[in-house]
Amino acid sequence: MSRKLVQIPRILGTLCLLFTSRMDLWAGASNSTDPSAPASSLSSPAPTDGDTFWTQDELTGDWGGYRKKLEEKGISFGIDWVVQGFKNFQGGVSTGETGASTVDFNLTLDTAKLLNWDGGKFYVDLEDHAGPDPSAALTGDLQKFTKLNYTPFFQVAELWYEQKLFNDKLRLKIGKVDANSEFSVIDNGLPFLSSSTQVSPTIIVFPTFPDPMPGVNVFYTPNDLFYASLGAYYASRRDRFLDFTGSPQAAQLTQGGMFYIGETGLKWKHLAEWQADGNLRVGFWGDTGNFTRLDGGMERGTHGMYAIVDQTLWKPTSKEDETRGLRTFLEYAQTPGDVSIIDRHIGGGLAWTGLFPDRPRDIIGVSPQYVHISDSTNLPKSYELATEAFYKYQLAPWASIQPDLQYICNPGGQYRNALVVTLQIECHF
Repeated sequence: MSRKLVQIPRILGTLCLLFTSRMDLWAGASNSTDPSAPASSLSSPAPTDGDTFWTQDELTGDWGGYRKKLEEKGISFGIDWVVQGFKNFQGGVSTGETGASTVDFNLTLDTAKLLNWDGGKFYVDLEDHAGPDPSAALTGDLQKFTKLNYTPFFQVAELWYEQKLFNDKLRLKIGKVDANSEFSVIDNGLPFLSSSTQVSPTIIVFPTFPDPMPGVNVFYTPNDLFYASLGAYYASRRDRFLDFTGSPQAAQLTQGGMFYIGETGLKWKHLAEWQADGNLRVGFWGDTGNFTRLDGGMERGTHGMYAIVDQTLWKPTSKEDETRGLRTFLEYAQTPGDVSIIDRHIGGGLAWTGLFPDRPRDIIGVSPQYVHISDSTNLPKSYELATEAFYKYQLAPWASIQPDLQYICNPGGQYRNALVVTLQIECHF
């Protein structure tokens, strides 16, 4: 693994130590002033809740109470680090191994706590991605066997303001937004690594990783059952807004145009006597850009649709174990095959959290993902099928290790079947 990837945890640890030591200096400076003066709100840390190193939510803990104090003031932030190692044992583009790393630093400001401005939230996420594109280097698959799949870049991935109105029934969000945080969210697919378990590969212009785009979003939730959402994004290769290094905007297929998306659905928690959570999402999208047709020439605009069902099949009746449970998801999506290599997608999966009662946070899962390849491509194979299986071992609330195995039939519609293993380590600072 490269020296850059190895040094990332050391750098983050050093930054955290410097920050906490600076906090101590601030507290000491406050306490050394006139005794009659009021103490700083940060000078008297709240007592910790008794969490140990292995039970606290973040690796760096509560910083002696300062982290909790900041959150009470409406300021919260975190550092998330994901490192992945890949090895392809057969088929694909090439057998061999490679690795990648992604670091996110995010800051959230709650305007109600900071400014007495109810319903507002400001969010910024700084993202650094290192390592080659593993699909291009190893497997050649169309679906991208890992969602963190791109060449190196450094950017502000998200920068937005959100406002809730009318008792939270209406929500507005404007700025650089990861569309997959709001649209086509597959709740029970989140623990998986494959990109197809996060968003359908038929949405070829979706403004998500590696480069969210500027947009305006409106969300209407009149009750706990129904919701409707609309979004408009400037999704274009021309947009380099807050992209510092690399070319994440090149993931977009057009030099201009707007991406529009609408989604509606139902959410339920208790179906009669069946204590089962679930939701249904149906979305439609369109893009006004100029696309290169697979059979030659240009075409103005494209569109598509998707449908997603998430359902909890079983979970314990005890509220103390409510995170445990057997959950499933199904997804279907399609788009015209004149500009998209993939014109139809069908997928699903099962994920069991806490299969073993003494390991309530571990997750085991399996997911098959099938895509039909457009006839306009003239590729040797008409489909690609990827089957994923993983076990996520939760070392602590702030760290996990996840071995992942994927067998990919007809990767790229032209390569021999691939067998790729990924080892992912995730840490929250």
